[in-house]
Amino acid sequence: MDQEAVANEIRSRLAANDPAAMEMIWTEYASDLLGYLAGIHCSRSDAEDSLQEVFVTIARKRAAVAGARQLRPYLFQLARNVALNRRKQMKRIRDRAEPMSDWLVPVAPDAPDEDRIQTLVEGLAELPEKQRSVLVLKFYRDKTLREIGTLLGISENTAASCFRYGIEKLRRMVTEGRNEEIHGARSTHHQGVG
Repeated sequence: MDQEAVANEIRSRLAANDPAAMEMIWTEYASDLLGYLAGIHCSRSDAEDSLQEVFVTIARKRAAVAGARQLRPYLFQLARNVALNRRKQMKRIRDRAEPMSDWLVPVAPDAPDEDRIQTLVEGLAELPEKQRSVLVLKFYRDKTLREIGTLLGISENTAASCFRYGIEKLRRMVTEGRNEEIHGARSTHHQGVG
């Protein structure tokens, strides 16, 4: 079944208050929504909490979801709204300077350059939300720029621009981190020689 047929089936089941609709939404969209939410929150546990809120909202607003013209972008916009509301709530509750967590698991956990991976994780967390979301959807959810634009409600060109600027910022962060390591090692070496 193609994506549009699945979306139509979900919409009709939601309209009929069929509980199987929620399972279909979970099967079809939960993984991508979780990846997207992790990019917004920079925290896997916060992303999981937001995903639960998304599904509670879907259950409460079945009629509105059933009436969505494009289900996938509607769900991503709903997820974004839930995540941003959650971030506002959390900002009031706790200090935002929490340590980095496991929100972005590297492809190869045994990777030899752990410092570089940590720099990338920290760099992603520092990017503006839209750039971070585009990069996470592109690299960790294998979405095309066209799909990302549709999911985020932006043009493909804007998605490409966010991608390009985000990559450049990450490159600078990694390069600056490496330069600091090299120059720091040289100055320590020179201090020891004298």
